Amino acid sequence: MTVQLKAIKRHPVKGLSGIEMPAADITAHKMLQDDRRFIIATQSSVGQDGVHEWARKSNFLQLVNTPKLAELGIEYDDATTTLAILRNGRVICKGNLEDKMGRTVVEDFLSAFLKNEIAGTPRIYSVPDVSFGDMKEPYISIINLASVRDFGDRVAQTEIDPMRFRGNLLIDGLEPWAELKWEEGQIIQINGVDFRVIHPITRCKATSVNPGTAESDINVPLLLRKGMNHLYMGVYVEALGSGAIHPEDVVTVA
Repeated sequence: MTVQLKAIKRHPVKGLSGIEMPAADITAHKMLQDDRRFIIATQSSVGQDGVHEWARKSNFLQLVNTPKLAELGIEYDDATTTLAILRNGRVICKGNLEDKMGRTVVEDFLSAFLKNEIAGTPRIYSVPDVSFGDMKEPYISIINLASVRDFGDRVAQTEIDPMRFRGNLLIDGLEPWAELKWEEGQIIQINGVDFRVIHPITRCKATSVNPGTAESDINVPLLLRKGMNHLYMGVYVEALGSGAIHPEDVVTVA
């Protein structure tokens, strides 16, 4: 069976919704361009000096501690680092996140939107050449859509939106859970670009938040443990080469 890359996703602002990319220029030993480039935090969570280096996700606003963020959609322009925030498909706020004025516009919206949800005032931070993935290393995540479907059908007994798992490369054509049999160091190739398998991704309670409703409707980690005897969904890989990848590209498992 042919394995294909079905979608490429990134999250320019950690904790906010992801967006689909029509293509991605992969750079060796880097995450996707602008993926997790910005984070939202409060002074109480990161201190008066703000953020100057990679830090653990527990320091930032994210779905596990601020599920209301799932109510927001986004649009993002690479060329101008402009973020548009949407509710019910309508743009309600827009600002250039690398411009002080633009960033303040977005921060003021988030402050009002999250007024009763958080302690402190939300601020947006970025650090040059730093991506705020869950791991300090610049890994890219792969999600096997067959595993998501199998988890929904056999374990959760409901349709599961793959966006719960906030993956970068969504692939299809594998058997369910086949990705968990990949060995560390094994090579996955997409359109001539090599990716080295790192390890499976352990899932936290952020995945219990339904991205469509912003409600914690099912306990995904508990269901994974009870139904599958593990806490994994997806795997981390590291880009070893550079090149362009696109949806519908063939994925080769060496």
